[in-house]
Amino acid sequence: MRRWLLCGVAFVAMGLEAGAADMPDFLRGSSTVISAPSGTRWDGVYVGGQVGLAYSGTDFSNSTRSLVAFMLRNTTLETEVRPSSWTALGKADTSTSSYGGFIGYQSQWDVAVVGIEANYNRTNATMSATDSIARSVGTTDGFVNNVRIDGTASIHITDYGTMRLRGGWAAGSFMPYTFVGVALGRADVSRTARVTASGFNAAAGLTYNFNQTATEAKNGDFAYGYAAGLGIDMCITQNIFIRGEYEYVAFGEFNDLNTHIHTARVAAGFKF
Repeated sequence: MRRWLLCGVAFVAMGLEAGAADMPDFLRGSSTVISAPSGTRWDGVYVGGQVGLAYSGTDFSNSTRSLVAFMLRNTTLETEVRPSSWTALGKADTSTSSYGGFIGYQSQWDVAVVGIEANYNRTNATMSATDSIARSVGTTDGFVNNVRIDGTASIHITDYGTMRLRGGWAAGSFMPYTFVGVALGRADVSRTARVTASGFNAAAGLTYNFNQTATEAKNGDFAYGYAAGLGIDMCITQNIFIRGEYEYVAFGEFNDLNTHIHTARVAAGFKF
């Protein structure tokens, strides 16, 4: 009897072992380790420095407008012909270097990265234009008017900054991004206009001569505009990254000038 009992226990034990081998892992008491996501994280605060090559352009077409309008105010010539609207000057451009820094914060959801960044650049862009325009025009008071406008204008952009909204895509150690934002620039502006006019009224036997110059100069004047561009950040380590970027900045009309800046730059930053 004892022998049959031992054989039965052995048989049951073998069956239980075989059944346990066929069970899923979680029923056999084994544990599964879930690893944390790997790869570069782009969220957090970051700072950095940058250098670039800037190509700047200024449209001086309207730079003499307000000066001429003031000198010819309350005249039949300005009321009917509007010499102040004549395009006395053209456009000018230049290229120069720039340098500066940035600070920002961004947040990452899966592969999407969004953030805000303040960007400052120091530059030394100087542009100027000198030209003249002359016309012979008649007015309803019977005068034939010979009018000449000589103009000179210059702008020296010293620095500018942008406040951007950024959107990027995390692809391992790389993050391509685009941005839009507002821009604030500072510049020294000088404008001079000279109006020379003479006229005669044959029927009335009347003549006149006019010669006047107006000048305006402003240092550290502010210009407002917008910024847009794209670039790519690349992590060297978990906290250090480098950047390549293109930026376009356009300032609204100020002092009768329109100015824009194209910049290609490289940068390096530290992510906290």
